[in-house]
Amino acid sequence: MKKKLFVPHYDEAFKRKVIEEYLATGCSKKSLLRKYDIRFRSAIQKWMRVRGYRDPYVGIQKPTFGKIIFHSLPKKSKKDGAGIRELERKVLELQRQLEDEKLRSEAYARIIDKAEQELKISIRKKINTK
Repeated sequence: MKKKLFVPHYDEAFKRKVIEEYLATGCSKKSLLRKYDIRFRSAIQKWMRVRGYRDPYVGIQKPTFGKIIFHSLPKKSKKDGAGIRELERKVLELQRQLEDEKLRSEAYARIIDKAEQELKISIRKKINTK
């Protein structure tokens, strides 16, 4: 007789709470998995994908040594603190978008280089032409 494994079921409110904490604090998914004793390693990723959340930290390169230190701006009041956190989140999103655009630009340049090489024609505009 096979031993049946216990598969925990998390309610919708709990999943959203974990996702919002991850997005608001910037702490690692691994630490949240430990904190809430979630046994499925990619649970937070899956929950975010299913609910339409975008991970602002995807594509940000982590250093190969040491810890990441997040510097936060000083808070003036509770009302300003929420605005500052929103601005920090927006900066991270914009950095991710910039990295995506850099990769897209590099891919286009490589495609054009390859096409010019194979077709033996000039595709890029010449600088001194009118």
